[in-house]
Amino acid sequence: MDKARNDLSAAVPKFCLALEEYRRTPEGRVRTSQEMLTAFFPHDDKTSTDRILKYVPQDVRGPIIAAWGIRGIKAALRDTDEKVQIVVHDALIAGDIDHAAFEDGLAPETMIRWVPLADWWAFWRGGKLTKQAIHKALTTAYELYLFDARWFLDTIQARNGALKGTDVLSEGLTKEDLSAWVRRIHETGDGTPKGLVAALGWDKIVGKTPNDVLTAVIDAMVAKVGLVLSAARESGPKLEPKGKLEPQIDSVPIAHSPAGARPSEGGERASFDEGSWSLPPSPPEASASESGADAAGPVVAPPSEEAINIVLEDEVVMGDRSPPSSHAAASSSSGPRGSDPDIAPVKTSLRDRFPFRPGGKPR
Repeated sequence: MDKARNDLSAAVPKFCLALEEYRRTPEGRVRTSQEMLTAFFPHDDKTSTDRILKYVPQDVRGPIIAAWGIRGIKAALRDTDEKVQIVVHDALIAGDIDHAAFEDGLAPETMIRWVPLADWWAFWRGGKLTKQAIHKALTTAYELYLFDARWFLDTIQARNGALKGTDVLSEGLTKEDLSAWVRRIHETGDGTPKGLVAALGWDKIVGKTPNDVLTAVIDAMVAKVGLVLSAARESGPKLEPKGKLEPQIDSVPIAHSPAGARPSEGGERASFDEGSWSLPPSPPEASASESGADAAGPVVAPPSEEAINIVLEDEVVMGDRSPPSSHAAASSSSGPRGSDPDIAPVKTSLRDRFPFRPGGKPR
C-alpha cells in the first residue's frame, strides 16, 4: 500500500522542510534531538509509541534501520510496523541507538515527506522560538507566498488589538529607524503594503517587534494555509456517533415548517438537533354538523363556499355544509354496517344528489 503523504514541491511541505533543516543547525535549534525522540518515539522500559516509523514505507525505512545496525537489511525490508516498533524499542533500551543517531537516521526530507505535517508542526511550534527561528519562519512563508504584505499588516496587532498594522511596526522603532523607513518609501515611491514591508525589511521587523506578537502572526498563517486544520483530520481522535438522533417535540410555529415535511406518528411536530424545523400537524377532524359525517369517520378537507365533491364509482362523499338529506340518513342506517356510526360514513347516490346530468338531461 502506498503511504505517500506530502509532496515536497508544494508550498506548505517546502515551508516545513526549510524549518526542519534549519532546526538542525546551531542557530535554529528550537528542539533538540532528545526532544525529537521523545516527541516521535516516546518510550520507557516496558512500552513505546511509534509516531514516525509507521508512516515510512518499508523500502525507505529498511535501509535506515539497517544503518542503525539493529537489523539486517533483508529482515528490515520485510518487517511490519509492529515488528519495527519492537526492534527499535529494544535497541533504545539496550543503548544500541541513542537520540542523536535516531535524529541523524531520519533526514529532514524523510520526516517532512512521510510524517503528518500537523504532528511535525506541533513539535516545532512547541520549542523555544528565538528571533532567528521566527525570522526564518516569516521570511520563508513570505517567499513561498503563504501570506502577502497586505495580510501581514492586516493581521499583526499588539496590546490586545489596540495597535494594528504599521502602528505595531513603528512602536519599537527609534527616531532614526522611522526616518530611514520614511526616506526609503520616498525613494522607492511605493506606498503599498508590499512597499512598506520592503522599505522596513524583515530584519528590522523581527528585530524590533516582540516575539509574542510575531508568533501570533505565524499561528494565524499556519491556520490560514490549513496546517492546523490538518491536525484534526490526521492526528485528532475520530468521533463516532453515539446513537441515532431522535425527534423531539417542538413548539416552532407551523409557518416555519419546511416544504415537504412529513408528520411523525401521532401527528406530533418533530425537530432534530441539526437545524430547528417542525412538521405540520394532522388535518383537523371535521365535526358531524359541518361535514355531514360522524366525528370518527373519514376526515375530508374543509369545503369552500361552493361544495367540492369527490366522485368515486358513481357515489359522492358529502363535502358541503348542508345537513344530509333524509334519504341519505336512511341509507346510512340501513344494511349490516349501517347501525355502527363509528364505521359507516354518510354517502348518497349520485342520482339522488344530482337528478340531472350536465346539459339538463335526466339521469
